[in-house]
Amino acid sequence: MNAEDVILEVSHLEKSFGSHDVLRDISFQVAKGDVVSVIGASGSGKSTMLRCVNLLETPTGGSILYHGEDITDPKINVPAYRSKVGMVFQSFNLFNNMTVLENCMVGQIKVAGRKKEEAEEKAMAYLKKVGMDAYINAKPRQLSGGQKQRVAIARALAMEPEILLFDEPTSALDPQMVGEVLNIMRQLAQEGLTMIVVTHEMAFARDISSHVIFMSDGVIEEEGTAKEVFLEPKSEKTKEFLSRFRGIEGEV
Repeated sequence: MNAEDVILEVSHLEKSFGSHDVLRDISFQVAKGDVVSVIGASGSGKSTMLRCVNLLETPTGGSILYHGEDITDPKINVPAYRSKVGMVFQSFNLFNNMTVLENCMVGQIKVAGRKKEEAEEKAMAYLKKVGMDAYINAKPRQLSGGQKQRVAIARALAMEPEILLFDEPTSALDPQMVGEVLNIMRQLAQEGLTMIVVTHEMAFARDISSHVIFMSDGVIEEEGTAKEVFLEPKSEKTKEFLSRFRGIEGEV
């Protein structure tokens, strides 16, 4: 990994809630075009780590460097940072009082300072990309879970971020809707979008990832290429976790 390609560097990240240490000594780098999948059992700290990267949680220790600048500095412009390091949540987080189109425009206007016409043009382009351009006047309550998540992805893409974070984007979806969201994410990965994905979809992580991080009990237990982690895991904890997903290891 060339130093000039590194966009994000997490170094010795710590997060505690009271006396409970949720994250301990988390370090990794993300370079342009990387697709980093973070896997592990529920409660292993995956989502907390992602929320720290997006500054939805304040790290207890360590640093998070975005192009060399420590974004944990209190003087950082958080909305501007989040426009470059966007996030897609498992619970969609759409504004229920706004239409699909308005949801995809509001951040562009209020945070990125774009004119309404430009914001609408970009919103329409990304809604078309995710197959939701026919629903621009719908409110979120009129959409299925899969449709809401596709709108949420379009909203994040409309900000034209440098990195997109996905926090278990399919966990709230019915099984038949999972595929449509994963297909869009797979397309984004193929187009070179830099992504960090917290996911329970093991086959998806195996297929799209340039780098896989396996977390257990608040630490990075093992990391490497998809082949290394899925086919040749070294840690007993990794082996045990992957054994729950029958056939995954042998199919890499």
